[in-house]
Amino acid sequence: MKYNEKTKLWESPYWHPAVTTDAVVFGFDGEQLNVLLIQRGLEPYKNMWALPGGFMRPDDESAQACASRELREETDVSDIYMEEMQTFSHCNRDPRERVITIAFFALVAKDQYHVRGGDDATKAKWFSIKDLPELAFDHKDIVALALERLRQRIHFEPIGFHLLGKEFTMPQLHNIYKAILDPPENDTKLGDRRNFQKKMLNLGYIRETGRKETGNPHRSPKLYTFDEEAYQQAKKIGMRLEF
Repeated sequence: MKYNEKTKLWESPYWHPAVTTDAVVFGFDGEQLNVLLIQRGLEPYKNMWALPGGFMRPDDESAQACASRELREETDVSDIYMEEMQTFSHCNRDPRERVITIAFFALVAKDQYHVRGGDDATKAKWFSIKDLPELAFDHKDIVALALERLRQRIHFEPIGFHLLGKEFTMPQLHNIYKAILDPPENDTKLGDRRNFQKKMLNLGYIRETGRKETGNPHRSPKLYTFDEEAYQQAKKIGMRLEF
């Protein structure tokens, strides 16, 4: 590594790969877990579905900023929390050149966003996690790892609440856990709604709002909300949700 006095830059004799980011954005439609995908408008893999993402700009753009920018440009989804997940660096993952991608994942309340394709994406669309199309690059592997991480963490962290609005019913929360964990149909632990409600309330960080859901002529389930302060207290003793 040498410093060039004329350009005021360090010059490296080492080869530099390209760097991209990809975002696995999970949403919930009331029954199933969904993933946000874009249809590629350019080669390679033109017209195939892929994760929102792209090349990091060669200035002072961080990986987090790149992931947020690409998601906004390609799907019109912005201002969401994304967490860095893992780096994917297989030699042949991109046919253009050696490309290393930094994968992020996020959970959003799906009905709060109107997605649309933009930039080099012709379309943006939600797909059920159980019915994904063939994906470009190694994006199938990235989605699989994101789902595995989600299933692991939901026992320790209340991440499922990111898929809901500020207020929710217990059946809605129950459906999210079933959609993520995908238990067998004969499962008696997670499948029983009363047992689920008892366990969730015993955690201490879900509280009633005193209101009920309106618009249902047959029944009006209670509305609950997530208590962040109570969760931080529960977190100190390492609470785990077992099913």
